[in-house]
Amino acid sequence: MVRVKHVLMVLGSYDQSAHEGIAQYAGQHGWHLNVSILKDFQLPEHWQGDGIITSLNNSRALEEFVLQAKVPIVDLSIWREDIDLPRVAADNPALGRAGAEHFLSLGHRHCAWFALASNPVSRARYIAYSERLADAGLTCIRLDTTRPQDAVYISKRLKALPKPCAIYTKSDYDSVWLSNLCMDSGLRVPDDIAILGADNNKLICENQAVPLSSVRHDLRTIGYEGAAMLDRLMDGQKLEQRLKLIPPRGIAVRQSTDALAVTDPLIRELLEYLKTHFKHSIGTAELAEMFGVSRRSLEVRFRESMHSSIREHLIGIRIQEAKRMLNYTNEPIETIAALTGFCHAPHFSNTFKKKEGISPIRYRHQ
Repeated sequence: MVRVKHVLMVLGSYDQSAHEGIAQYAGQHGWHLNVSILKDFQLPEHWQGDGIITSLNNSRALEEFVLQAKVPIVDLSIWREDIDLPRVAADNPALGRAGAEHFLSLGHRHCAWFALASNPVSRARYIAYSERLADAGLTCIRLDTTRPQDAVYISKRLKALPKPCAIYTKSDYDSVWLSNLCMDSGLRVPDDIAILGADNNKLICENQAVPLSSVRHDLRTIGYEGAAMLDRLMDGQKLEQRLKLIPPRGIAVRQSTDALAVTDPLIRELLEYLKTHFKHSIGTAELAEMFGVSRRSLEVRFRESMHSSIREHLIGIRIQEAKRMLNYTNEPIETIAALTGFCHAPHFSNTFKKKEGISPIRYRHQ
C-alpha cells in the first residue's frame, strides 16, 4: 500500500483561496492535511509528518517552528526572502503593472499609491506600478511615506490630491480603509478618487458602500502549485526552479474605478466605441472620418488623454478579452484570435507574447 503523506498547513497570513488550492491538491493525492492551527490558534506541539506548506511573515515563533521541523518546506510568500526556501508566490511586479495599466486605460493623469504597512510585497508592487506610470510620462504620488496609519493626516493628503486621482493600494484591506476616509472627508468615489486594491476578496470588495475594484491575485493557484512543489520535494525530487511566480488573473472592475477620467468628450466617445467594436478591423483613418476630425488631430488628442496611441489602446482591449477567454473558456486559440479582432492565430500569438511575455498556450496552462 502507498503510505499516506502527512502535511501540515501553517499559514502565517491565512487566506481562504490559498487554503482551497492546497486542499484541492491534497484531496487529489490522498494527503492527510493537518489544519489544526485554524482551530487551536497555536502551533502544534511535537508534530511529526512529511512536509510543511506555509506563508512566513514577521512571526518569529512561526519561523522557528518551521525551520526546526527538519522536513521539506514550501513557502507561499516572499515576506521572508532572507530565508532560503522553495517558494510559489504571487508575481508582485505583474500585480503592480496591472494596476497601472488599469488606470492608464481609464485616462487617469494623476495616480497615487498607498499601503498601510511597508513589506517586501508592497514594495515590489509599488516599484512596478510607479515604473509603468513613469513609462507613460506620469509621476506616482506616494501617500504612505509618512504616518500611513494616521487617519487625520491621510485624510488631509487625500483632500490635497489633484482631482480626479486614481489610487492603487497594496490590498483590499487598505482599499477599504481609504474608501472610508474618502467618504468621511466628503470625497466622491470614483469621481474624485478612484480606488483599486489587490486580492479580490469578494467578502470585502462587494460589501462596501462603493464596491471596490481589485486585481485578481490568484491565491488558489498559488496554494495548488505550492502543494505540488512540496509533493515533489517529499518524493525526493530535485526542483528545476525554487521560485515559481503566479501572475494575476486580470481585474475585477467594480464601482470604485468604474469611471473614465478623460475630460475630452470626443475621446470619451471614441473609447466607448472601441470598447464595443474591438472585434472588428478598425483603422485610425476610418475612425477620424467617423468622428469628423483629421487623423492627426485625433491621434494627438488621444495620446494627450490616454498616454498611448489608438492602436496600442485597441490592442490592450483585445489582449484583455483574450486573457479572459483563455482563463474562463476552452475555446481554441484560432477561435479566440477571431473573436478578439486579430486577423489570424499566428498574429494573435505573436502579439500576445510580445505584450505578456509568454504565449497564449502557456498563459492558459499557468
